[in-house]
Amino acid sequence: MIDLLVPKSVAELREVSGEGRLIAGGTDLLVQMRAGRHEERLIDVSSLDDGPPAVCAEDDSIEISALRPISRIVTALSGALPAVSAAAAVFASLQVRNRATIGGNLANASPAADMVPPLVVASAVATIEGPEGSRQEPVLELASGPGRNTLRVGEWISSLRVPRPAGREGFRKLGGRFGMAISIVNLAWRWSIDEDGVLFGVRLAAGAVAPTVIRCERAEQEIEGNRATEGVLRRSVAAIKADISPIDDVRATAWYRREAIGGLLEEALLAHASPEDGDGGIGGA
Repeated sequence: MIDLLVPKSVAELREVSGEGRLIAGGTDLLVQMRAGRHEERLIDVSSLDDGPPAVCAEDDSIEISALRPISRIVTALSGALPAVSAAAAVFASLQVRNRATIGGNLANASPAADMVPPLVVASAVATIEGPEGSRQEPVLELASGPGRNTLRVGEWISSLRVPRPAGREGFRKLGGRFGMAISIVNLAWRWSIDEDGVLFGVRLAAGAVAPTVIRCERAEQEIEGNRATEGVLRRSVAAIKADISPIDDVRATAWYRREAIGGLLEEALLAHASPEDGDGGIGGA
């Protein structure tokens, strides 16, 4: 028999949050329990009357709930964060999206988590609640390793503040099929483009290529301040392969992951390709 507590306020949740396993959608936990995992007590964090709204829009940022179902978040965003919406579209199945939460995806700390790279490139910051009150932490720093996070006992991720994109952003995933598949690799990007086709403010994040979702800083540096010429594409693809540290597993080899992540970046950049093949100086050729 498992005890289930369903606090109705943040204050109630703080009083009991250290006394059991915190769950929101519980979609991954259910699979684990069917495989034999045992929990004495579950504490639902998704039924708070005073929890954050699904989406709260401000001039320069959007606050999204980490406790509401992903499908509800995407509907409320109405396209305001295209990369988040693109990641959600290939996240598991509709039934799972109707239960799973972004907070749960972050707390699970899977290296292949689909919802994390778009938040990383956006420099999203998580609001974390717990028995001692509230604190903030960058999404990039929440995972400390595969399946490990920096949450303290009794803490939960309440909401995420996501800066609005100043330019363009996107997300691509390579998996065994369109949905219901763990990523072989995934990639999110955010950048702006001036009237000469020069890319700036470049941010890239990749999943399933390292122990945690990572920023791809070498590739960012190759792209920043340049047009997407053939030379820039070639150097940035080589750089992103150097950024990552993939492993061989049942889904793919490390070699394949390097080739795949390079292909995803090339596809993203080709949408802004320049006909000039410059040597990579500022502004291209």
